[in-house]
Amino acid sequence: MTTFKHRFLHQLEEYKINLDGDTVDYLGSMLADLSINPDIDEVRGSTEAFLEDADVGTATIDSFYKQLGDQGTPATTKTVADANTIDAAKPLKNNAELNSSTVTSQSPEKQQQQKDTSTRKGRRQRQNNKNEDSLEPEPTIIATSQQSRFHLETLETLSKEIDLKTVNITVSQVELLVDAHLRLKENVRYGLVGPNGTGKSVLMKCLGDDILTGLPQNLQILHVVQLETGEKDMTILDEVLSSDRDTMLALEEYDTVNKVIGNNKVAPKDTDMNAMVYQIMVNRSKETLRKVNAIATKRSGARGWDARNELVATEAAHAELLEKDPQQYITPAMANDMVTDVMAKAMLTDYEVLKSKAAKILRGLGFSAAQLQSNVSTFSGGWRMRIALAKALFMEPNILLLDEPTNHLDLPAILWLQEYLIEHTDDMTVVIVSHNREFLNNVTEETIILKDKKLKYHNGDFQDYERNTEEQRIRKQALLDKQETRKKKIMSSIQQDLKRAKTSGDDKRLGQVVSRTKKLDRLGMEKTEDGKRFKQSYRAGYHFDMRESIVVEQKTKTHDIYIPDPPPLRTSGSFLTLDNVSFKYTKDGPLVVKNVSLSLEATSRITLLGVNGSGKSTLLDLITGKLQPTSGMIQRNPLLRVGYFTQNVVDSLNMEMTPVELLKERYPSLASEQACRAQLGSVGIGAIGTRPIKYLSGGQRSRVVLAMILYDQPHVLILDEITNHLDMGTIDLLVESLSGFAGCLVLVSHDFWFLKQLMEPQPSDNDSDDDVDDIAALERQSKTETYSLRDGIFKRWEKGLDAYVASTLKSVKKQMVQ
Repeated sequence: MTTFKHRFLHQLEEYKINLDGDTVDYLGSMLADLSINPDIDEVRGSTEAFLEDADVGTATIDSFYKQLGDQGTPATTKTVADANTIDAAKPLKNNAELNSSTVTSQSPEKQQQQKDTSTRKGRRQRQNNKNEDSLEPEPTIIATSQQSRFHLETLETLSKEIDLKTVNITVSQVELLVDAHLRLKENVRYGLVGPNGTGKSVLMKCLGDDILTGLPQNLQILHVVQLETGEKDMTILDEVLSSDRDTMLALEEYDTVNKVIGNNKVAPKDTDMNAMVYQIMVNRSKETLRKVNAIATKRSGARGWDARNELVATEAAHAELLEKDPQQYITPAMANDMVTDVMAKAMLTDYEVLKSKAAKILRGLGFSAAQLQSNVSTFSGGWRMRIALAKALFMEPNILLLDEPTNHLDLPAILWLQEYLIEHTDDMTVVIVSHNREFLNNVTEETIILKDKKLKYHNGDFQDYERNTEEQRIRKQALLDKQETRKKKIMSSIQQDLKRAKTSGDDKRLGQVVSRTKKLDRLGMEKTEDGKRFKQSYRAGYHFDMRESIVVEQKTKTHDIYIPDPPPLRTSGSFLTLDNVSFKYTKDGPLVVKNVSLSLEATSRITLLGVNGSGKSTLLDLITGKLQPTSGMIQRNPLLRVGYFTQNVVDSLNMEMTPVELLKERYPSLASEQACRAQLGSVGIGAIGTRPIKYLSGGQRSRVVLAMILYDQPHVLILDEITNHLDMGTIDLLVESLSGFAGCLVLVSHDFWFLKQLMEPQPSDNDSDDDVDDIAALERQSKTETYSLRDGIFKRWEKGLDAYVASTLKSVKKQMVQ
C-alpha cells in the first residue's frame, strides 16, 4: 500500500519541484506518521511554506494540493475491475482519469458541485475574514531576522529591549523591509511614521502575533487589534477585566474552592473536594491548550512544525485528563497542594483595586458610570475600539502597539489618552502609529521612520524630525550646489590644461590635470552623518569614489487632490441661514440642538467643536437638509450645492463594488469608464478604479468618497473627521487644496493641527501684500468662525483653538486626579 508520504514525494517529482535534501527528509519524517487519507487542508498548512520558499507559483501550488487531495479521495463509485476499491499502488493523475475508468451513480453536475464545495472549504481555511467566493488569496507574511545558527528562538533574558538586525518582511512576495535594523529600547514611547502602504501595520502585526523570528519570548507584546470585542453578553467593565486572563482564572478558582470549603466548621466531603480539584485542573489544562493553539496557529515553517507538535502533545494530555475518574485520580496530597496554590494566588489579587483601575480607564475614554454596566453588544464599532484600547491599557504589557488610537476619539478622550500614556506607561515600551501630529508630538520621545524598506531612528518627536530633516535637506542642497559649481570650475580647468599641454607639449600641464582629477574624486561629504571625519576605509567593498556622495533627501511624494471651485450663484451675502433653530428627535424627547443661529457665505470658514454626542452631527444634518428643524427657520439658495463627507461614510460603502461602479451608480451621466477614471484621477486614485472597495486601504476609500462629493462642484464643503485613515502626506495635500478652495468650508475634526492650518494659517515670509492669492487668503481668514457645542447649546468661541485645547486639557487633568 502506498503511504501518503510516498504520494507526496512522488508528486513533487511529477511537478518538477526541486527541494534540497534536508527539506525532503524533514517533510518525509513529518508525513510518515499520517494516515493514508489525511485532511489535505491541514497538510497544506504544514507544508505550503516550503513550496513557496522554492519559488513555486500560487497556481502550481493550488494544482499540486488539489491533485494530492483527489488522489486520497475515497471511492464512491463502482469500477469495472472492482466495485469496492481503487488500487492505491497506481498513482492517479487527476479526477478526469478516475472518472474515465468508473461507472458513476451521480450526475456530472452533482460531481462538479461536490468539487466546488471542497474547493471553497479549503479556500475558507486559508483566507482571513473574506467571502467564500473571493479569488484573492490571503496575504502570506514571511518575517525573518538574523539569528544564531544553533537556536530557532532568541534566548530569554532579563532585558526588555528588542534589537534585531537584518530584519526582512515580505507580504505575498512583496518586500516591505529589507535588511532593516529593528531596535526598541526599554520604556521609551516611539512614533512610527511613514506613508500609507509602506508596511507600518504589517510590522506591528509581525510583532504582536510573534511572526518575526528572533523576538525575545519573555516579552509580552500586545497589539490592540488582537483584542476583539464581539457580540458578547458581558458588561464593558467585565470585558476589560477579562482581558487579564490569568488573574480572572485565579479568582474563579478561588470562588470554586470557597464554595466547597466555605466558612463551615464541618470538613467537606472527599468526593466534593476531589471533584473541585479535578475541575480546576481541567480549567487550567483548557487555558494551556488555548495558549499553545494560539502559538501554533500563528507560526509557520520549522517553528510552526515544533509548535504543532507541542499542540498535539498538549491535546493528548488534555484528552487523557478528561478520561480520568476524579474520585480515583485525585489524592489527598494533590488536593492539599491545589488548595494551597489557589489561596496563595488569591491573596496576591485585589479584585476591587482591579475594578477601580478598569473603571478609571473606561471613564477616561468617555464612558459614563451607567455605561460601565451596559453590554458590549449595545455599542457601535467606534465605541468597541475604545473598549479594546481600554483592555490594552489595563493589561500593561511590556510592549504596547497602538495603530491609529485617536480614531473615533473626541478631544477629551484624546487628551486623556495622551496624559495617561505620558504619566502611566513608565514601565512600558509604546509604539504608536498616528496621523494626529499634535498627539504624536506630545506623547512620543523618539521617532521611527519606515522609508525605502529601512527603519531609521530619530531622537525626538515627529515635529523635531521634520524640522531636522528640512534643515538637513537645505544644508545638503547648499553643499550640492557648491560642489557642482566647484566641479564645473575644475572640469573647465582640466580641459584648458589638456588643450595647452597638447599645443605646447608641456608635461607640467599634464601633472596639473592629474592633480585636479584627484580633486574631483575627493568631492563629496567631508564628514559622515555622525560628525566624524570621512575615511574610505570606513566603507567595506570596492568604491568608484573617494567620498560619500551628497544625497539630498526628497519629500515623500503622494498623489495630488484637486478641489474644483464652485460655479457662481450670482447672489451676494448669505446663501444659507439658520435662524434660532432647535431640533429634537422625538416629540417628548430633549432638544439636541438649541436656538442655533448661523450664516454661511461664499468664503466662510466655520469650525464646530465639541465632544461626541454634543449635537455636531445633528446640526450638520440640519444644514444639509437631511433633518428639518423642530422650531426656527432655515433659508437656503435653491441652487446651492452641498458636499457632505460624514465620518462613517467610508464604512457604509458597498465593499463588493469598484470605485468606477460607485460613481456610475451615483452619477448616471458618467457613462464611460474613462470619465469615471478621470474623476477618480483628480484625487489621485485613477489607477485603482476597477479594484473592489474591500481591497482598498482606508485612505484610498476616503479619496473615493471625496471624488464622489467633488463631482458636483459644491458651494459648501462639509468635512466631518475627514483626516481619519489619511497619512500625513495626504493631509498636507488636503490642507493645501482646501486653503485655495473658493467655496465655503464647514469643518468638524479632533485633529487640531489640521484645523489650525485652515482656521489660523500663518503667513509665510515671502508673502507680499499685493499678491492676489494672499489677498484672497486674508479675505477668507477674516471670515473664519469657531463655534462650540455643549449639550446642544451653540456658542461662539473667540479665544482660538490652542486656548480651547488648553481649557479641555485642564478639565481632563482635574478628572484624572479624582
